Formats: sequence, structure tokens, C-alpha cells
Amino acid sequence: MKTTKIYSNEKEIYSGNCYVNTVIFRGRIYGNFKEVGQSGVKFSLQLSNGKDKATDEWNKPTFADCTAFGEIAKKILKEYKPKDEIWLIAKYYSKQAQGKYYKGFIVREFITEQEIEKTGEGLLDDDLPF
Repeated sequence: MKTTKIYSNEKEIYSGNCYVNTVIFRGRIYGNFKEVGQSGVKFSLQLSNGKDKATDEWNKPTFADCTAFGEIAKKILKEYKPKDEIWLIAKYYSKQAQGKYYKGFIVREFITEQEIEKTGEGLLDDDLPF
């Protein structure tokens, strides 16, 4: 296992474990939460694709299907609601079962606004386009 570090202006703002197929997302929770199993929650995350340099208009967003389990799921349900911005560290998965193909992201952890604010950096000042 390796450690992932995120820096802004040469100042470390986050440090955590890094898994194979790991992604770091910053997006907005899209739609409602759906409880799965005994301790899981599924939701979509709306991700920005930035601006088109030629037109200066926002590109259409990408959506990521995310699932969290256990304590992480409980914390997300307690602290977030649809349209809230969230930072996630997730692992991509794909599998095929009974002729169906499943893919998405399993949430490993999330970075809270309080953790980001502790660094004194204005990372949340740059709002997402949606």
C-alpha cells in the first residue's frame, strides 16, 4: 500500500492510502441516495469537465456511480445531501455476472470541508459550474 498526497502551492493538504485503480473526485452529489444491502448507500456524483476554450462555456458534466459501505456510508448519509459538494477517494470496479456488466466506484474515504479548511487553503472557493 502506498500513500497519496495532495498539494496546493507546495503545501500538503491531504495524505492518505493509495490503492490500485484509485481516483480522487471532487463533485456534487446528483439525485437522491439509495440504500443498498444492510449498510450501503449508492449515489451519482456529477463531475465537471471544465470549460471549452473556444466558446468559454462549460462542457457537459460526467457522472460517476458511487457506492459506500459501513461507517463511510453512515457518515455520508449524516453529513451530506443531494447537490452538496464532496471530495472522494474511490476505487474503480467492474464485473460481469449473469450476462450483465457492472461498473462503478467504491468509496474508500472522503475528505471533509473541515479537513480542507484546516490547511488554510481556499480550495473550496473555486465553485463547480453546477
